[in-house]
Amino acid sequence: MSTSARRAGSLWRRLRNPPIGYPHGRRSRFARNFPMVCWVYYWLTAHTTPRLFVFVAIGVGPAALLMLVGFESRVLLLGYAVQAWIAASIAAGLVWSPRLDVAVHMPLRVECGSRFETRYTVRNRGRRSAHDLAVDTLVFSDWLSLRRQRARLAVLRPGATETLSAYSHALARGSYALPALRYDSAFPCGFWRWGRTEPHERFLSVYPQYSRLASFDIPLGNRHRQDLSTARELAREALEFHGCREFRDGDELRHVHPRSSARLGVPVIKEFQTEGRSRTAILVDTRESGLVTRLRAGFTHEDPVEAALSLTAAIIDALSATDRVLELLVAGPQIYRFVSAGRVGYLEEVLDILAAVEPCREDPLDRLEPLLFDEIRTIQSVCLILTGWDARREALVREVSAWETGLKVVLLVAHGHPVEGLPPEVICLSARDVLRGEVLSL
Repeated sequence: MSTSARRAGSLWRRLRNPPIGYPHGRRSRFARNFPMVCWVYYWLTAHTTPRLFVFVAIGVGPAALLMLVGFESRVLLLGYAVQAWIAASIAAGLVWSPRLDVAVHMPLRVECGSRFETRYTVRNRGRRSAHDLAVDTLVFSDWLSLRRQRARLAVLRPGATETLSAYSHALARGSYALPALRYDSAFPCGFWRWGRTEPHERFLSVYPQYSRLASFDIPLGNRHRQDLSTARELAREALEFHGCREFRDGDELRHVHPRSSARLGVPVIKEFQTEGRSRTAILVDTRESGLVTRLRAGFTHEDPVEAALSLTAAIIDALSATDRVLELLVAGPQIYRFVSAGRVGYLEEVLDILAAVEPCREDPLDRLEPLLFDEIRTIQSVCLILTGWDARREALVREVSAWETGLKVVLLVAHGHPVEGLPPEVICLSARDVLRGEVLSL
């Protein structure tokens, strides 16, 4: 490929990705499908100021309207003077535009509903003093999900270094591509902001808000009970190679066996197991609720899917302190399959998965059930976290029970009233109680 073609491809990729930030998943389609609209939004939020709109509304706009209708008056001179003042200020601001080096220090993941701090180390590498500085000025496109403040500084002398800080508020769970880092200045008159936008993207994971469980009990089941010893110390466990199998959706690519894959012509995955440890599978139902339920959840914050993910985070936090092997199965909309395989300190990886999950419009059990029953022989306990109850889910509970595995079924409801006809082993919880942190034992 020629140099000009590579440059054209790089320019096209930049034009296709406006630096305004977006949440990943279905909600990011607007930023991908309408880049020109997002670029207009970028130019308006990056360069214009409220003062410019005020002076245009009270000075430039009326003068232009009078001129178009042919009205002659000395008032037009005032409008021309305001236009000249604005143009001169914008030109002067370009000359005095800042030249900075900015280093950002911010967390990679935060909890939903929390406020977090972002620190900026700013150095003036220009020859002039920088006035009326603002750092990280781009407004995030989804203001209802993530609100971010700007870091401001009145004056920064040439060669000087300052540390600034700003706070952000994560209002909704999700995986976000943050707006590109931009610094600018509205000096001298505050009509226009000149600065620089860095081309690098930054990412933030907002995981579900959850409260730690004081106790979590799940039976192991009768099958292979005597062969397990859950009290063995983690340091004495040995992770051993168990075998190979075909690749499934959700498997990690780093476990691919290259030689077997090349010989068979299909991807082959290496499997590991830890002797003497129980294996617990958690299947999370993320089926999207009806329109009425979603509207009610938007006003009352009682979404069963969000409650299910919050409860899943609390359960995994409790399991991460034990010696059990965890297998997490969740779809939203792609399949996520996580197996701890005897590792410790995997909670952050699971939280990143839960942050990226979205409600499924189709029934996720169509894809999750085969993954569960393919491994059911090696699983000693199963936890089903459901967001609805129907014949399909009732049959799933009966089929898992037939394998003589330990089973715990949790049903999340939005209205808070128990569902009629539930089996006695199903625990019915209110989504509001889970999201408020009132469920402390399970």
